[in-house]
Amino acid sequence: MSRTIDAACYNRVCLAVARLGEPLEVEIASLRLTVHVERRLWVARSLINAIPLMAWLDFDVARSALHEPVSCRVHLYHFHAGLLMGHTPQLLAGVLEDRLSRRQRVPTGMARVTALTRRPLTGPRSP
Repeated sequence: MSRTIDAACYNRVCLAVARLGEPLEVEIASLRLTVHVERRLWVARSLINAIPLMAWLDFDVARSALHEPVSCRVHLYHFHAGLLMGHTPQLLAGVLEDRLSRRQRVPTGMARVTALTRRPLTGPRSP
């Protein structure tokens, strides 16, 4: 079936794939599923028995702006997958947002700021 994914969710997932590499395995404990994420395919599987529940594919990335929703096709493989389909992309984006924020933190004492202005010369200036 054809569906659209909110632009913020899709963009967050794409950013995570670009920065963290692919494929990503993301556990969404609240829905009892794990999502295998690649650039062109997302597959949700049950945490209980690892059977596929649903898949998002054929993302229409030819949109005119980044804030526009992304259309795609969704395949449902389980009779309850339709109940989970609407919540999964948002929760997936949230988990990946947490991973990205943890990755970007710099340990204390490691961060250094370099001045971009010219340092004053020490000693007398020569003409």
